[in-house]
Amino acid sequence: MKIAVVGSTNMDLVYRVPHIVKPGETLHSTKHQLFFGGKGANQAVTAGQLGADVHFIGNVGEDNFGQQIVENLQNKGVNIEAVQQVGATGQAIIQLANSGENAIVLFPGANFLVTPAQIDVHKETIETSKVLLLQLEIPIQAVEQAANIAAKKGVPIILNPAPAQIISDALLANVSILTPNETELEILSGMKINTDEQLIQACTILLEKGVKAIVVTLGENGAFYMNASERGYVRVNKVEVKDTTGAGDAFNGALAVAQCNGMTLKESIVYASKVSEYVVTQMGAQPMIPVSLKVNER
Repeated sequence: MKIAVVGSTNMDLVYRVPHIVKPGETLHSTKHQLFFGGKGANQAVTAGQLGADVHFIGNVGEDNFGQQIVENLQNKGVNIEAVQQVGATGQAIIQLANSGENAIVLFPGANFLVTPAQIDVHKETIETSKVLLLQLEIPIQAVEQAANIAAKKGVPIILNPAPAQIISDALLANVSILTPNETELEILSGMKINTDEQLIQACTILLEKGVKAIVVTLGENGAFYMNASERGYVRVNKVEVKDTTGAGDAFNGALAVAQCNGMTLKESIVYASKVSEYVVTQMGAQPMIPVSLKVNER
């Protein structure tokens, strides 16, 4: 189950607050913690812990945070041969409310120094993978280059279009599974979504642009999926939420593992939901995942 992940790494600085700070408001934080993060690294670590052969392509800084991130990736089963050290490590400043909700400010650092040329150096890693997993915390040109390489070799591409932004039709046309949340889906489709009918219409717009399948993550309401032949909801179990940071990333990492293992789209979503449910009961975006959640290879 070889998975190539092209994306970001961060050090997360988490501040516990009574509620998410409002404009002009000053809050006292009751607790401060450091966690490993970055959407790309979160997804890679999840997939690695679930038994996949994960190869990460991206940057960390030439600093202590960068070295700690590299060691953490290795310790959690991720191949780091394509990780470059340059500049300052990316950071995420996270407010974590007592409700479990979060708000995040990103300093991209070395993540924004990932280039198409760097992706080309590791072309073979992408071409020989069973799935390519992408997000949008590195320059879009690097994301597009990775997608082009994979598409030419017929490697399935899972794109998590976060942070939310407009992306080109050319990139969308290469995507096998697009995994937006509701906000990201509204931006990509150009329409507001308040009803089931509008949700279907928004997904249809993206399918018509060439996306093969869409999985819309709906938080505690589960996920909605749609492709040319089927659509439906996958509901999730109620759990005691400690920290929602990285829940979507865990979902994407597990989804990639499930797809590598030949599961159907719905089976993959059910499996990814179980992994995500576990992650929100733990602190940090990269908790240790129990062996019981590993997928059995088919």
